[in-house]
Amino acid sequence: MTTALSGNPSRWLRTPRPRPSAPVRLVCLAHAGGTAAAYQDWAPLLPDDIELSVVQYPGRHDRIDEPCVDSMEEMADAIAAVLHPAAGPGLVLFGHSMGAAVGYEVALRHAAQGHPPRRLIVSGRRPPHRHVGGDVHTKDDDALLAELRSLSATDRAVLDDPDLRQLLFPVIRADYRLIERYHRASPPRIDTPITVFRGSADERLPGHDADAWRDLTTRGFDQRVFPGGHFYLRDHARDVVPAVVRAIGTAPGQAAPGPAEGTGT
Repeated sequence: MTTALSGNPSRWLRTPRPRPSAPVRLVCLAHAGGTAAAYQDWAPLLPDDIELSVVQYPGRHDRIDEPCVDSMEEMADAIAAVLHPAAGPGLVLFGHSMGAAVGYEVALRHAAQGHPPRRLIVSGRRPPHRHVGGDVHTKDDDALLAELRSLSATDRAVLDDPDLRQLLFPVIRADYRLIERYHRASPPRIDTPITVFRGSADERLPGHDADAWRDLTTRGFDQRVFPGGHFYLRDHARDVVPAVVRAIGTAPGQAAPGPAEGTGT
């Protein structure tokens, strides 16, 4: 593991409502260019027996003085080490888009140490063996801007401000470099149930690719579909969070209960 990325968990994790006695710790990982703020609305919607921690990647917000990480191996190694005290049956990982791939890699590392997480919930991302790569990180700022506008990934006011773009683009470019260069032709299975979340109109994760996540678990698998596109969870937190809670409440290795009202399988 890269020494520069090791350190105090407080650098990596934001826990808006600490619940040290909670039996379950839900750790969320954001999309490319995202921050811990992506999940700031989740904490009040969770029951007392689930503690929410959100990963803050280097190079943004209160870590803006640190270099971005553009290597999946370095990122997953560092996060897995920080989460080690929470490894085991109480740890649930939720990752959206780039965060889904990072979550899988973190789960792999914990499983290799004999501490597979309770559940891995992946959202809006093909599994590693279906990942098609990309070259957005090699293109100019105009192309990157067009990519972000097409995804509605970033507030329009931010994208329209040249000064804010100058701060944001190096972070997003580093994240794209990380995820576009990431691929596993034969990804290992983990002894952790996997749940897939996706938006019904998300062209980046069609149903057959979402279903391919089942190849990566030796335990239970299920899939849930929510209205919306790639960033469906931004507009449907009050549907998504209860679905996460139901998935967490499922006994390890079993299929999760049916979707909430307003979702489908």
